[in-house]
Amino acid sequence: MFRLVLTRRLHTTNRLCQQNLKLWDQLPGEGGQLKTGLQDLLGPLRATNFKNPNPRETVGYDHFDVAIVGGGIVGLATAREILKRYPNLRLTVLEKESDVAGQQTGHNSGVIHAGLYYEPGSEMARTCVRGAELMYEYCEKHDLPVERCGKLVVACNEKEHEQVEKLYHQGTANGVKGLKIINSEEVTELEPNVKAYSALYSPNTGIVNYWLVSQCIANELRKSGRADIKTSFEAKKFEKTMDGQVQISGGEKIMDGPILKVTAKHVITCGGLYSDRIATLTGGNGHKHKIVSFRGTYYQLKPEYRTLVKRNIYPVPSGGGIPVGVHFTPTVDVRRGHQTIVGPGACITFSREGYRFFDVKIKDVWDNLMNGAFWSFAFKNFSLSLGEVYRDLNTNAFLKSGQKFVPGLTADMVEPSFAGVMAQVFEKGGIAAKDFIVERNVMDGLILNVRNAPSPACTASFAIGEMVIDCAEKDFNWKK
Repeated sequence: MFRLVLTRRLHTTNRLCQQNLKLWDQLPGEGGQLKTGLQDLLGPLRATNFKNPNPRETVGYDHFDVAIVGGGIVGLATAREILKRYPNLRLTVLEKESDVAGQQTGHNSGVIHAGLYYEPGSEMARTCVRGAELMYEYCEKHDLPVERCGKLVVACNEKEHEQVEKLYHQGTANGVKGLKIINSEEVTELEPNVKAYSALYSPNTGIVNYWLVSQCIANELRKSGRADIKTSFEAKKFEKTMDGQVQISGGEKIMDGPILKVTAKHVITCGGLYSDRIATLTGGNGHKHKIVSFRGTYYQLKPEYRTLVKRNIYPVPSGGGIPVGVHFTPTVDVRRGHQTIVGPGACITFSREGYRFFDVKIKDVWDNLMNGAFWSFAFKNFSLSLGEVYRDLNTNAFLKSGQKFVPGLTADMVEPSFAGVMAQVFEKGGIAAKDFIVERNVMDGLILNVRNAPSPACTASFAIGEMVIDCAEKDFNWKK
């Protein structure tokens, strides 16, 4: 490695002599004093590296112990867990957007799930229950908006009541506390505008703003002095160096340059909507765990109607493994305000970032067309899939789903709100993956890829961070 660098430097020196060029020792700002304003905004590590006079050691060519690819809440929580366990490690978080939490984390219902929907014994069930308590603790410690407002999963008839009982037993097996099946009269006492045959009452389900939680975690990371968050850094290439590290090349999305390079001893990818493509770039299995994205459109109650309900009001699951159905959720969203949102749907998208129906990206459409597991799902759930597309395009059809249990809801009571996009992996036979998936021992054991982390990933994020670092300790042979 030293001989290669020395050869390059001699070659550069010879070229300069031949061209009769004289170069200044450094550019303005290089090697100067540390800027406290920069330090306050982006952290001590970025400020220190930025003033480095060696262009091959500054922010465009940083060296770290660990690189986390993906600045959603799962990536940030994983980075936080590393700093908690290993006080001597330095890390970077690489995020392709201009801010953290720009995709799935910043566009969802904001519900802290209790752990009702997940198979007992699965990591999804375990991390949801533990993650919910960790999320409440974190928000209370940092004085962030959070409310245990509770949740009703509503059955509209006797047949749907079977699902209520199933969720009760499943949630109890997962360790969810306080669950109670209530009858129609008890539902009316809690929520006068909800009509139900019965409901499962979950008092520990809550609401939070995951975008704000992510900003808080990012602030923690920066202030630690051991982490640097590089936004506008889309990872485009992963290479193993001669000394057994990983060099990540990337830069601002849709731009040709400059190409920035980060070197790390180990890499953990948490790529969300692009987890399959990032994993493939690292040398992971590009034929498995393909991502399919679904758009969830939301409406919100107009200001004069926003107190129609006080809790999360959900239908029983509709089947197919994807949507839990259109529901009512009060929010504590610092960007969009206190609202009650109605949604989301689960409409297939024609772009990984398809926040609007007519957003189309040919590569994303092609990937879906070539995904046999997705087509198995679509054909097995044809009426559900077609119905979701129809509801996405028709407001009245969309609201009809909510009117089943809130019959007083009318179209003139709502207005458009935001949309979110959800990443989902389908297994063989068209079954939606029922657990989180982590791909291990990639690139000779230097890289670990989080391949599937759909809902309840936001709720479970701190617990997922624990789970991922438990894996990393074994794979990377980390010692405390």
